[in-house]
Amino acid sequence: MKAKLFTLLTTMAATVGIQAFTIDFNGLVVPLLTTVDSTTPLVINVAGYGDVRFEVGPASPDVLVVDTNHSNDGGTTFQNSLELDPAETVLVTFLGPQAINVDFDIIGINAGESATPVPFGSSEYQLDAIGGDGVGIAAISWNVVPEPSSGLLVVVGVSSLMLRRRR
Repeated sequence: MKAKLFTLLTTMAATVGIQAFTIDFNGLVVPLLTTVDSTTPLVINVAGYGDVRFEVGPASPDVLVVDTNHSNDGGTTFQNSLELDPAETVLVTFLGPQAINVDFDIIGINAGESATPVPFGSSEYQLDAIGGDGVGIAAISWNVVPEPSSGLLVVVGVSSLMLRRRR
């Protein structure tokens, strides 16, 4: 009985835990030279999460392109990334459950350049490329806490199994 209870509680704890997701432009099947403009956002479906939308920011003068012009190691290994030229902006919107601990892997940042994601609300981030020859978003990672009703459903199920076993 104690072993079964321990197993059930362990399963419940694993089910209610945080889920992690990543979009990696090197591992995606997004063709090189895919463009994102004001009329055509890039929407990527992440298995188990939902969609993430990339669109040109309101003050951005140009289109964004998935290409291999930036590197993360001083120029020797170029990576696929969603590229932003200087003064371009991208809006990243998480269309699934609320994303927490969002981390952008920005590549190609040299002296005099910057690109810091700024959160807007609970599901949207804006990233501006400032100075230099532009930057690229190589990957985005985030976590999601399951909704409370999922955890409640697990607790009700475990409780009913424990009550059934007592009788």
